Parts: sequence; C-alpha cells; structure tokens
Amino acid sequence: MTTEEKQTKTVTDELTEVLDEISKTPTETKEKKKGESVTVVDEKNLLIGDRQYHLVANYREGFDPERLGERFSEVLSRYDYIVGDWGYEQLRLKGFFAADDRKASPEQRIDTLEDYLYEYCNFGCAYFVIERVGGKRTHHRKKRKKKVKDKAYTEEKKAPATSDKPKKKAVIKNRKPKEKTESKTKENDGRFVIRQREE
Repeated sequence: MTTEEKQTKTVTDELTEVLDEISKTPTETKEKKKGESVTVVDEKNLLIGDRQYHLVANYREGFDPERLGERFSEVLSRYDYIVGDWGYEQLRLKGFFAADDRKASPEQRIDTLEDYLYEYCNFGCAYFVIERVGGKRTHHRKKRKKKVKDKAYTEEKKAPATSDKPKKKAVIKNRKPKEKTESKTKENDGRFVIRQREE
C-alpha cells in the first residue's frame, strides 16, 4: 500500500465513524418537543399539561385529544376558552376570554364565538370549545413603556404664558335660516321619498 491509499482509507474510516455516531443519536433529543400532553379524565373533563379544562361543545365530533396536544401552544394558556375548528384536515386553535372580562377587546370575548365561526371558519365545519376550570390563567401581556419627551420641550412648557392683551370672548353671529326650495316630490316634510319612474 502506498501512503495515498493509507490516507484515503483513514479519511474514509473517519467519515464512516462520524456517520455511525450521527445515525446512533436519536433525532428526538435534538428537536424541541411541540405541544402538550392531553389527558382525558372523563367524557367532559381533560388535562392539558397541568391545567384543567372542561369540554363545553363538541360539534360534529370535532374534539380530538391527540391533535389538540400536537397543536397546543403555551400562549393559549392565557385564555379562558379555547376553540378548535377543522378545515382541510387541519386543526386550528383560537383563544377567547370570558364574556365579563373588561380588559379584553370585544372580538376576543367568548360571546362573539358565533361571529368567529361564521366569518373565519369553513361553513359547517366540525369544532369544539373547551373552558379552563380552576387555577389562575398565565398572563403574557407585555407592559407598555411610557414615552419620554425631550427635556427641552418640557422646560419650555413649564414657563408661564404671559399676555398683555385681555382675552376676548368669541362672538357667534346669528345665522339666517336657509330658504327652502320646493322639490318635485309629492311629500316635502324632510323624509326621503322615492320617486316613481315615468314610463
């Protein structure tokens, strides 16, 4: 054997070893697990992770615990209700707040569920609604930072306004009423009248 064959064989052996190591390590440890574990307690109650939920509606048998667990995200834990609807064999999840939650915008409250189903879901699609039971919801709201104005601007505002002229009140002149013009309609009492077509 020549030295070139030995080097080639060594490089080949090294590549083979590296490939064997890669194939032996499980790919599951490298990828982050998505979703949560869903445990069905009974017909109407379930656990998502360590949070308790109650199945409120199950239209056309839309509730599938496995797919719910795959699609569930930690962001949904802040909502009181979670709606899952099916379209093209895909489950879509949307969170809603309780109807009496004043901090939530009106379109994010559960009493607008019917509007959501009509506007954003496929007509007649299977869906389910689950409600969070017990425990406090986790808040993911970001705090808004207060805007800081430039100091020069605020310094100008601190100085008192001085004026030598006395303030005058605005005078509103009496307006003359507009003259009414007669129209060709039958009634002219301020209501809208549809004219009939002349043939």
